[in-house]
Amino acid sequence: MDAIEPKIKPLVDALNETGVVRTFSSCEGHFGPDEQTLVDRNHAEVRFIPAAGIPIAEVETLLAYILTRYKNQHGIVPVNLRGFRLYTPIDEDAVEETFVVELRPFNRFDQPGQKRADIDRAIQQTIRLVAHFRQAR
Repeated sequence: MDAIEPKIKPLVDALNETGVVRTFSSCEGHFGPDEQTLVDRNHAEVRFIPAAGIPIAEVETLLAYILTRYKNQHGIVPVNLRGFRLYTPIDEDAVEETFVVELRPFNRFDQPGQKRADIDRAIQQTIRLVAHFRQAR
């Protein structure tokens, strides 16, 4: 297993600690010109599935809680926090369904250092919302 990148690890840990989800993939975001590849790396994200025995509706409740409170408290500038289901075809008959929390700079033309600082702050803000969700459960 690859190490979890340090800037996203606290959010990965916070999501896992809810007991609602089990994370399996993450990226802290990579904004410098030398860090770009064919794949868009100008955002941070965590991918997850429901934890064992947890219904999808509870995962959706977690996402709705985080997303609505983030937007109400912080807006969409300088970071847009999004959550969604991702469907990935595995083969001819199977499709994998996962959930994603994505933190994306609102202004793609900001300087790399500004994007990094904005995403790092948004990660911390999101961690606090996840903690509030855990306390409210």
